[in-house]
Amino acid sequence: MELHLFDPYTTLAQAAVNGGMRTRRKPAFSAAETCHHFAIESLDKPGPRRPQPYLYTCVRCKWIFRINDSRGSVIALDGLGRRLAEPENAKRVATFHRGPCPAFPLFEYVVPEIEQHGSWMRSHLSTFVNMMRGLIGWSRRKSRGRGQQSTAS
Repeated sequence: MELHLFDPYTTLAQAAVNGGMRTRRKPAFSAAETCHHFAIESLDKPGPRRPQPYLYTCVRCKWIFRINDSRGSVIALDGLGRRLAEPENAKRVATFHRGPCPAFPLFEYVVPEIEQHGSWMRSHLSTFVNMMRGLIGWSRRKSRGRGQQSTAS
């Protein structure tokens, strides 16, 4: 593997290997970004009391789903419109609502752990706020004391 001096990924990965920095792996895409994006086609309604069937085609991965053969049903189809065999059907139907779409590769990248820096920043910020409260309280006490002296005279 070729390492570049200013490449953040290789710098963080090398620091993690050497034990110089705590890192964690983060997915490259959020769950919302990896959902299927569908083109929806309305099919002919089989009868007056039957639900309206639809054909959902993911524009990214080209998976096809038939919806509402019976009310609320989801069936995965192959490229020719035939129902898939059961292990594959269940696997695809599980991704219908929230993904992930198989068009997205499972890239991960290394990010530094910032919890330690967050607690450091929080402690300094709380120290600053307490100092400011003390100054404001001191100035109020001082001005109240002056006001009471002038009215007492």
